[in-house]
Amino acid sequence: MSIVRALSILSFVTCWARLAIGSVISSHIEGRNGQGTRHLDSRQIAAIVDTQKFIRRAWQASSTTLSIDLTKNWTNESVVFQPTAKPPGAPQLSGSTLWHDKEQNIFYSGFTGRTSTFGDDSKPPPLAIWSFKPDGKGSGSWEEAIGTEDPRLNDLKRSDRGYTASGGSSALLLGGISNSQTSPGLQDKSGDVRLSGLVEFNMTRQTFRNGTAKWFNGGGCGEKGKIHYVPSFGPDGLFIIMGGESESYIEDERKNDNLALDTVWAYDSMGNRGYKQVATGNIPKPRRDFCLAGLSSENGTYEIFLYGGYNGNLGPDAVPYDEIYILTLPAFHWLKINYPPQHPRHGHSCNAIGGSQIISVGGVDSNAQIYINTSVQSTILSAFNSSIDPFAQGLGIFDMTTLAWADHFTANKSQYIQSDMVRSFYSN
Repeated sequence: MSIVRALSILSFVTCWARLAIGSVISSHIEGRNGQGTRHLDSRQIAAIVDTQKFIRRAWQASSTTLSIDLTKNWTNESVVFQPTAKPPGAPQLSGSTLWHDKEQNIFYSGFTGRTSTFGDDSKPPPLAIWSFKPDGKGSGSWEEAIGTEDPRLNDLKRSDRGYTASGGSSALLLGGISNSQTSPGLQDKSGDVRLSGLVEFNMTRQTFRNGTAKWFNGGGCGEKGKIHYVPSFGPDGLFIIMGGESESYIEDERKNDNLALDTVWAYDSMGNRGYKQVATGNIPKPRRDFCLAGLSSENGTYEIFLYGGYNGNLGPDAVPYDEIYILTLPAFHWLKINYPPQHPRHGHSCNAIGGSQIISVGGVDSNAQIYINTSVQSTILSAFNSSIDPFAQGLGIFDMTTLAWADHFTANKSQYIQSDMVRSFYSN
């Protein structure tokens, strides 16, 4: 049960978790420099149950918030997850996001996501904002922060597959789509409604600002890309936006193109302005559903780690997307970390968790062998069950100094130190 195997008395063979992290699980770090507790908001969990007599699929719609202790060393085999049950009415959404107000140490959820592919939730809950307050002991409490009837939510729609992140006093949602799985008002309508513009939630004042974001991709539309918050640039930090897909029409035929990564966008929340930024170096192939994490170095640079993703096609064509790049700021220069691609994944999440360590959680096997000419759910089921995750419990640790994967986390590590690759770039 790739993310919660430690919570079960059964013996599980780890399977790739679908609609996964960033989809199934959203995650943030509580505490300074990554020390403290990592909280995961879990929605869908997939497993292959392995016993002496049979092997079968096991599916679980999860309604718990999980935490991992970052004050102790652990391996991805031994790590223990502490669950916190959600109260009735709290959002149970796949693809949801946790926005973290570090000043108050409060998480917000409910504005993004959709109903689960599995389970009994056929209708999405009404739009509302819920908050989670950690208790410092690995648990915490959920409560409604902005109710469904609150006028602050007027003219706003829950979005799925949008670009989203939080940092400083702001949480952003850019683009995405709305449909019958995200919004109760669209239950009788089919198809996706593509959303444009930028919604900004001020977590301190708990107010929303809705803008056009015409500076992004020609009109503020896009999906399945990422935003990363860089706290060390500007008076209130800077949001870096990249990748994903954009809709275009050629001879009246709809086409979804992956956005090139030789261009990224920057958004200054305090100045309420965004702009295009050219990136140089070893440019990654265009992709969607990758993950980002970042660290400030001792030399004043900031390195953004990009891992995985795919071009939208499952199978052998996705294998080359098992790769890692670093976008180093302020140069906005791409560097590639070379290793043989074997296990491509998409739909996962990444976070810096102390020292030079970044954690990758969950994801989907992009090389999945899936059924074709069958129902949507059967296709998803086959993608889930096609392979065993090489990361135990869906957790991989990458060291940004040594540029190597590990199966363990080391607590209380010192500040991130640049790798030789990054040092060499700036020295030359």
